[in-house]
Amino acid sequence: MIVSKEVGTYEVLMISGYSNANQIGFVYFYEPSGAYIGYAGIIKSGAPLPGNVQWPNGILNIYFPDAQFGPMLDTLRNERPVYVKYNTDLKWGSVGTGKEPVGEQEPPATP
Repeated sequence: MIVSKEVGTYEVLMISGYSNANQIGFVYFYEPSGAYIGYAGIIKSGAPLPGNVQWPNGILNIYFPDAQFGPMLDTLRNERPVYVKYNTDLKWGSVGTGKEPVGEQEPPATP
């Protein structure tokens, strides 16, 4: 089964000196209603990714290498709708867009 939650707002937290030395950041996700969805943990390149999980209360924890942090932020800043998804059988997680029209010709992101 795939759990899908629309992201309404997000927070970014970059960390130093965390007890898990391989995790360097979090992206916290909230539904449009403000309900907490969970987080994407940002893991140092080369370090093993922890397993993705959905807790009994429905909260999602999914993990990405730091090389995917920039593209994730670009998606969160420039696309709508954005969804966090989790496959309960295969244990994969994703952050991505909903269906978008072909050829919408979005302007390039500004630095």
